[in-house]
Amino acid sequence: MSDQPSIWGIDADIIAYSVGFASEDDPVDEAILSTRSLTQAVMDGCSCRYAQLFLTGKDNYRHEYATDYKGNRADVAKPRHLDAIKEFMVSTLDAIVSDGQEADDELGIHAVQEGWGIASLDKDLDGVPGWHYVWKGKREGLYHVSEVEADRFFYTQMLTGDSTDNIQGLFNRTGKKAMPAIKAPLGELDSPADMYKYVLSVYMDAVAERNAPSDQADVERWLLEQGRCLWIRREAGQIWEPPCPSE
Repeated sequence: MSDQPSIWGIDADIIAYSVGFASEDDPVDEAILSTRSLTQAVMDGCSCRYAQLFLTGKDNYRHEYATDYKGNRADVAKPRHLDAIKEFMVSTLDAIVSDGQEADDELGIHAVQEGWGIASLDKDLDGVPGWHYVWKGKREGLYHVSEVEADRFFYTQMLTGDSTDNIQGLFNRTGKKAMPAIKAPLGELDSPADMYKYVLSVYMDAVAERNAPSDQADVERWLLEQGRCLWIRREAGQIWEPPCPSE
């Protein structure tokens, strides 16, 4: 395990929305002060020498692969101070706005390519190897995710989906009670190729049980869409591909 990094990428989207909703009834100046305060608290918590904030901008490449990606968020109300908070982050805290991909992708790329830490509350980032910091909740604290653990997390998401981003998994077909047993074999696998084969086999069994008119090629196309939406980039421009050929 590597030493804890001195440079950290911070998920500024999380901070902006957290402060925004908490300060909904406050003057904008107080929202700005809270933004500065929380950002500093996050930096103190991970003991970083330098931090770079990342915000998600426009044009997410994932929409090329799934038109319904995050489609369930269209009607969600945004905090009234959100734009002011983001402007402050950019103008004063030097936040970088990521266009064409999510802030999560920026965090993943810098973590893998440059060894930065990742500070976020978003559990999806456990799909990126390296050091992580969570500043509140059950997962609060510093922890390290190995490459194998990150891969297992990603392929577990391939099974469960991600309702937050409107990504359907096997969850809706099996129910919550069956999922622990279905996910368990991934904990014994070390290579992404074997993990993908297992996930594919689980979906093929589910199709067979339902007598659905889908062949393996149909399932593989669906998993390709799932994977490309779920994968957090580990290098610039990366588009996820299955790690093994069809058999």
